[in-house]
Amino acid sequence: MLVLSFIGHATLLGWAATRPQHKPPPAPVVVEFVQVPPKVEPPPPPPKVEEPPKPKALPKPVVKVDTPKPPTPQPPPPNEPPPEQPPAKPVPVVVGLSLSSTTSGGSFAVPTGNTLMGKSDTKAVNPADVKPYAAPKYVPAGSADRDPELAQEVKIPYPEEARKAGVEGSVRMKILVDASGVVSEVTVLSGPGYGLNEAARDAVKKFKFRPALKAGEPVGTTMIYTYTFLLD
Repeated sequence: MLVLSFIGHATLLGWAATRPQHKPPPAPVVVEFVQVPPKVEPPPPPPKVEEPPKPKALPKPVVKVDTPKPPTPQPPPPNEPPPEQPPAKPVPVVVGLSLSSTTSGGSFAVPTGNTLMGKSDTKAVNPADVKPYAAPKYVPAGSADRDPELAQEVKIPYPEEARKAGVEGSVRMKILVDASGVVSEVTVLSGPGYGLNEAARDAVKKFKFRPALKAGEPVGTTMIYTYTFLLD
């Protein structure tokens, strides 16, 4: 009996050992799902725009300026013509002897006048009415009975500018010679320059002339005079 009891107990213990034991249920596992946003890739950088190369500055064009030639010396402006004299009332030409050529003791009568050229009038003229003939102060060129004649010439040193340049030539001038033979006005008409024009003008002003004559009286008039320069 004892053996059966022992076997029974052993069987009960074995059964009890094989019987599943009631364990407390495990704690619930909380699983939290977190939605991870998709990884956003940064936008690619904009393509690098290469700046066009700056154009090279072109050198400024060199403008060639012609050096102006020195102006050709012009002849001085013509001097003012001599003032015109108011037209004098012409002296009437009376053919006859002047009073200076008559005497008071003569036994015959002759007509008095201011010139012997021409035919005398048959009617005598009152000597008080006869005025002496006077030539005009100036006469046009070429109208004098005798043109001015050179009496004394003045030589001047050769201009240094013309000498260095080897220039020689003639200066043509229009001069006014008054009734006393003095050169009162000079106008240069042409010349080689290099100081020769001015030298000739200054020289001719110192010349002395025998004045022109009109009806035997000295008068002023113009004439063309040429002064020539020659290198030694």
